[in-house]
Amino acid sequence: MKKISCLMLVLVMLIGAMALAEPAGVIEISTAEQLAAINDNLSGSYVLTADIDLAGAEWTPIGAYAPSGESAEEQEIPAAETAFTGSFDGQGHTISNLVINQPEAWAQGLFGCVANAKIGNFTLENATVDAQMMGSDVVGYAYCSTVSGVNLVNGKVTAHAGEMSAEGMYGGIVSAGMGSMIENCTAQADVVIPDGTANAGIVGGGLEMTSVVGCTATGSVTAGNDCYGLGGVSGCGFAAEQFTDCTAQNVTITAGDNCFWIGGVTGYAGGYPDEQYGMPVTVFTNCAVKNVTVNAGANADGIGDIVGAGFYNEQVAQANGAPFDQPTQFELVDCVTDGEGDEADDTAAAAQLLEDVKGTYVALFPIITDPAWDQIWLDHCAAVVGDEAAPEVAQALKDACNGTIYGQEAIDAYGDGSNGMQFDCLFINGVDQITFDGTTISGTLAGETVFSHEYAYVSPLSLGGMMNGWLYETADADAGEFKYFFMMPDTPASTYHLEFRYGSDVDALTEYATGPYAYWLAAGFPVDADQAMTENVIGLFCDENLAEMAGEQPAA
Repeated sequence: MKKISCLMLVLVMLIGAMALAEPAGVIEISTAEQLAAINDNLSGSYVLTADIDLAGAEWTPIGAYAPSGESAEEQEIPAAETAFTGSFDGQGHTISNLVINQPEAWAQGLFGCVANAKIGNFTLENATVDAQMMGSDVVGYAYCSTVSGVNLVNGKVTAHAGEMSAEGMYGGIVSAGMGSMIENCTAQADVVIPDGTANAGIVGGGLEMTSVVGCTATGSVTAGNDCYGLGGVSGCGFAAEQFTDCTAQNVTITAGDNCFWIGGVTGYAGGYPDEQYGMPVTVFTNCAVKNVTVNAGANADGIGDIVGAGFYNEQVAQANGAPFDQPTQFELVDCVTDGEGDEADDTAAAAQLLEDVKGTYVALFPIITDPAWDQIWLDHCAAVVGDEAAPEVAQALKDACNGTIYGQEAIDAYGDGSNGMQFDCLFINGVDQITFDGTTISGTLAGETVFSHEYAYVSPLSLGGMMNGWLYETADADAGEFKYFFMMPDTPASTYHLEFRYGSDVDALTEYATGPYAYWLAAGFPVDADQAMTENVIGLFCDENLAEMAGEQPAA
């Protein structure tokens, strides 16, 4: 464990690239064959333009790990000619059915090794990876790179013991991270490691000087005997500058005998305040564990709600000396665990939301896509993509949320999504206006009441692990498809519109692309909205969806 410099990697990359001709421009990817061909140009800039199904083939990771030299430090720096050093923007598309079965291999995942790279903005669904060391569904080894906006659904990582697997490093999004950033990712995965291995978490495995921001983990970590570094979000957070807004929710960690350093968020973490060691004291801010269960065998040690422990035990101290003869230091700021007021806070927030959205709403998109507002769309799009591209981009944004089918009909129509897809954002089940009046929610069609019920808050709920909100239920037996309302925390004052779902099946309400509500998310707009609110909501929609193209994130 030592201080590293990403500048060293940049120099290595420059030297290694002197003889390589890098094609200019962005390369579009729409097929599995094109995705695999990234290995022929590892420094390119790529965008995904369609969903891709990898079923039926053993995947070869994009980029491979090889050390850049023989020294200990060079072993950590990937060779320029084998690592992926470009950029990959998934543009919200889905890659599905990844299978890697390499029980003796290192650095396995959709991307095997990335260095000084940027990847993100996609969903990886139904991924299964078997590896010996640095095994992940998404990225095996991330060096001085950024991984952002990745949503892992139904992931599985299985580690296999080998001569070099003691340090392990296994995670759903990134198995090993050095000097990197993992941000705004969600992972729903199961990670399984054998006896004598280490550093396993649902988002990240072994992370050194790697920050984790805005990430959520759901699933399980299962370890054999004599393992260490087990966490809901990450196994290790050594010398990370920050862990911020990270949540482990509905997670089970199961460890065998003689296991140590087990935490709801991270197994072990921290650094040393003495600047000569170059190891930041990790600060955990606004992190939370909700419904996290730890089942540990005999002689377990170093178990914590948020962080298991600092990096220290007698064996470490004797083997490494100073500064490792003392525990690494970390700080917890505004972190919460089950039983610390979360339930009361959720109840209050859910009640306040119903007060904040009082009013009558119609479907948003038929109003704001009226030709009368075309210039507002063009102005906001042109600010990002330029005047020439603005009309096409504006039309694409409009089309994306102007669908008129949902559920099985949409699933049948869109298939793998390669020919496009749309979200239906209308009101369904025969209503054209919905009124929120405190705990009473009602709907009408042409002025005639279709439903009207009293609703009570039930619990927080997440849509696909990416949108969080509140679930409300009515006790009325005749409510049918209006039994539940699932409300996102949008209000006219904050986002100029509402986003919500309603139906009779709670589990189906949490799924984006499957079940009876697939490709549907109602968007409501106040019936009394004025011109300024209309212009504001168009601007918000354009700015948020085009923020990555501008190279920045929208203001919160």
